[in-house]
Amino acid sequence: MAQTMFRPWSGSMFDDLRREMNGLLRHHGASAEPAARGAFPAVNLYETGDAYVLTAELPGVRREDIHVGLEGSTVTLRGERQVQYQSDEKTSVHRLERQSGGFRRAFELHVGIDVDKVEAVHRNGVLILRLPKSPEHRPRQVQVQAG
Repeated sequence: MAQTMFRPWSGSMFDDLRREMNGLLRHHGASAEPAARGAFPAVNLYETGDAYVLTAELPGVRREDIHVGLEGSTVTLRGERQVQYQSDEKTSVHRLERQSGGFRRAFELHVGIDVDKVEAVHRNGVLILRLPKSPEHRPRQVQVQAG
């Protein structure tokens, strides 16, 4: 007698749940789906009360070859990575996984950014961008007055 494998996370109910979660997350600029395979650089993007923080893994990319652009609420990260190895008639390449070339990634943040206060630091192969929200998009406390 053939056995049927129980798969609790397969089928239309799970697919419907995943679509709903992606719809909710997409509204906030996120996704439950993994990043595109091979997307370079790998990034994390998170939001605090007053800013967005984007970190990007950029091993082997010189600071001078990293360009950050802001237009409206879109941040664009682009640059060039040069991977070099000895190349002559005596060299035999056995594996070539690190790619050279240009890259470009853009992220929609859905709120205005205070461009004059953006900070970018490149340390140990990681770019850290702190993107403060415009004052009108920051959370505020309202003082309650006695009546």
